[in-house]
Amino acid sequence: MDASIVYRYKRGLYINLTNRCSTACAFCVKNLWKMDYRGRNLDLAGAEPSPEQVISLAKKEWALATFDEFVFCGYGEPTMRLPELLDCARAIKTGAAAPIPASMRVRLNTNGLADAVWGRATAPGMKGLIDAVHVSLNTSDPAQWAALMRPLKPWAAGGFEKVKGFIRAAVRIIPEVRVTALEGGGVDTGAFKALAGELGALPRFRRRLDSGVCAPAKRTAS
Repeated sequence: MDASIVYRYKRGLYINLTNRCSTACAFCVKNLWKMDYRGRNLDLAGAEPSPEQVISLAKKEWALATFDEFVFCGYGEPTMRLPELLDCARAIKTGAAAPIPASMRVRLNTNGLADAVWGRATAPGMKGLIDAVHVSLNTSDPAQWAALMRPLKPWAAGGFEKVKGFIRAAVRIIPEVRVTALEGGGVDTGAFKALAGELGALPRFRRRLDSGVCAPAKRTAS
């Protein structure tokens, strides 16, 4: 089965920009599920799509059925390809992706390590392009964060503080910023909510994908 660059989930169109990631999260299911997500093959095998490819495929999906949200989320960290991510969002917001409306909500799901990866503040560049950022923070404790997120060596030192810095900056720029944590993950929920409030973000608890509730669908022949 060919790799899916765009895929639908609920009322959103999800964008699979890269399989590269700055973390190796303990709860990530991409290896357990063999790069399958609900019957979609998300293994890009190193062939990362261009913004032009993404927008072309998004237009085709729109012609088949409209969607409510354009979401950067795949089996990789979208901000590893930050310039391409912003080019895609810019095409939406400037009307270059018509007939997809420029008012389309654009969301980024991220681990929040973009500043560490790029060595600069990245949230300002998202102004006017990204409507919502959901950061997989998962805990208020730095040691637990390191154990859960398992950041790769180049970005491990000070990673938790970098993520908090990204969230603080995003809150000043992006209309909606949420920090997420896994349900039943041994996290102090009260402390997590308190940290979210301190950062100016909204907390959200999500189900584990490997709980059986979100198991991948059986693939069909392509």
